[in-house]
Amino acid sequence: MYAEHRQRADGGWEPRLFEAPRAELGRFDPERAGLPPMSLDAAADYMAQHRAARPWLAIADTASPEARRILAALDASGGHGHIRHEGWVTEEVSMRRAAYREDPAQLDLGKRSLGIDGLRENDQPHQCRTTSTRITNLDAFVTAFARGVEQPKVREALSMPFDPGDKPTEVTVPIADLLGPDGHRHCTGWKVDPGDGSMKTAQKNRDAWLAARAAGREPDVPEPQVQPVPTFEGGVIVFLFKRNSADNRYEVATMYPRSAQRQNPGDQPN
Repeated sequence: MYAEHRQRADGGWEPRLFEAPRAELGRFDPERAGLPPMSLDAAADYMAQHRAARPWLAIADTASPEARRILAALDASGGHGHIRHEGWVTEEVSMRRAAYREDPAQLDLGKRSLGIDGLRENDQPHQCRTTSTRITNLDAFVTAFARGVEQPKVREALSMPFDPGDKPTEVTVPIADLLGPDGHRHCTGWKVDPGDGSMKTAQKNRDAWLAARAAGREPDVPEPQVQPVPTFEGGVIVFLFKRNSADNRYEVATMYPRSAQRQNPGDQPN
C-alpha cells in the first residue's frame, strides 16, 4: 500500500473507472493488428485454460467481455504490453520495476528479486531503463490498443512489407487521441530519482547496487530511489513492433504510456 499512497500523494493519482466503449471494442478485428481471431466464447475458453499459469489474465474478471476478448487475443499472440504495462501490475510492482529492475512477467519471485527477465530464455537480466509506466485498468488499456492500431502511422507500420531482418520503428500517439482529454488520469509511473546528480549517474549506481546485491557483496553505492511520474498530461502511448509467430507480418510487441516530461526518448521500458 505504500506505493499506492505515495502515488496519490506525490503523483496526484486517484483510481477511477473507465467507461469502455463496448460497441466499438466489440467491432474490433484482432486480425487487423496481426493477432489471432478471437470470439467472446473463445476468449472465455482461453481464460479458463490459461489463467492459472498466466495470472495477469485474472484482471479480465473486472473488465467488460469485449475487453476480455481483446486481452485473450493479445495474450495468445505473444505480445507483452498487457503483462508489464497494464492494471494487473500494482503500484508496488511498478515501483520495484523502476527501482530494482524486477520484471512483473517473472513469476518466480526469487528470480524476480534478482532482476531476471520473465519473458527471455536462459535467465537473462531484465532491462528497465529509468522509468516504469502502466495504464491502470484493462478497459482503458485495450481501448488504447484498439484505437491505436487504427492510427495511420501504426497502420503503416503493421502493413510494412515483411522483412525478417527488419521491423518498424516505434510509433507514438497522444494519450488524449486514444483515451480522451482525461485519458492521462488512467496512467501512472515511477522513475529513478537522480537526487543531486544526473540521471545517467543514478542509473549507473542502480545497476552497480543491483550487481553487488546479486553477488552477495555489500554495495558501495546508495540504494536506488524512485519517485512517481508527476503527470501524463500531454503524454503519448508508445507502440513497438515485432515479427508475428508465423514470421510473415508485424504485430504490436508492446505499448505503454510515456510522459511528456521524460528525460529522453529511450528512458522508458519495453
